[in-house]
Amino acid sequence: MDQPTLDLLRRTRTRGRQPLSGLSVEQARRFPSWYELLFGPAPRLAVMRDVRIPANDGTPLHARLYVDQPEADSLVVYFHGGGWVLGSVAAFEPCTALLARRTGAAVLSVDYRLAPEHPFPTPVLDADAALRFAAESAPSLLGRPLRRLVAMGDSAGATLATVATRRLARDASARSPDLQVLVYPVTDAGFDTPSYQQYAEGHLLSADDMHWFWDHYCPDPARRADPDASPLRTPDLSGLPTTLLYTAELDPLRDEGERYGLRLQQAGVDCRMLRCPGVLHSFLAMANVLPLAASAFDTLCRDMREQLA
Repeated sequence: MDQPTLDLLRRTRTRGRQPLSGLSVEQARRFPSWYELLFGPAPRLAVMRDVRIPANDGTPLHARLYVDQPEADSLVVYFHGGGWVLGSVAAFEPCTALLARRTGAAVLSVDYRLAPEHPFPTPVLDADAALRFAAESAPSLLGRPLRRLVAMGDSAGATLATVATRRLARDASARSPDLQVLVYPVTDAGFDTPSYQQYAEGHLLSADDMHWFWDHYCPDPARRADPDASPLRTPDLSGLPTTLLYTAELDPLRDEGERYGLRLQQAGVDCRMLRCPGVLHSFLAMANVLPLAASAFDTLCRDMREQLA
């Protein structure tokens, strides 16, 4: 681990943040997100406006549209991380707004409903509804025909992105995404990979944190084997779109993310995987404070631009 990353971990330990396992959900939600602590302000874009998306049960979901280039004809539907329990469009705005600027695509960031108030499968169903809405409504959102639809998320949001993508790919009546971008995704509830053992604690996201998230999101362990909860357990992953998958070297979720990428490749999916060296989980939030995280973010944006060109 390089010195800037060690210094960041030392600073986080002195700011009073406690392990999630010792907190209630209400207490955990009072802490600012890593984006709010580290990323800096969001850039001002040509378009930054709120959008309402109807969920499958009719509940209106909040989303926010970011457009930097008026001629944008690709739309990224973004699902934020936070273990299905924490996070919001507002907290992630510095990153999603910059993503719109750096990739040239429009970004629609979605406030899906959170656990434990809305446990599995509600966040999955909300992601499904948001992706379908984006596919149908993109021409009116962008003011031009949609050329490329992208499902993207980080951490638990990447889980929602890939599950929603699979659900649309299996539906002949729906437009499926042309690309999925998965950043340090949660893909299984096994907690048993080598990276879970190696980085169980002391590397920002801990194994205990992940148990806390899963206990709130899907409290019945038997239901965690459902492929909509643990996409690594999907029997057939064929037919999914081109995938960009990024893992963090110093992350308990690293191995399950890479196993998912290998499963995609074995199913014939064009999946391009990159293990980002020397970075922690949530490295997107650190892009403005750690050189290695900045390099990983630069690579991600470059890869997305190439895919969208």
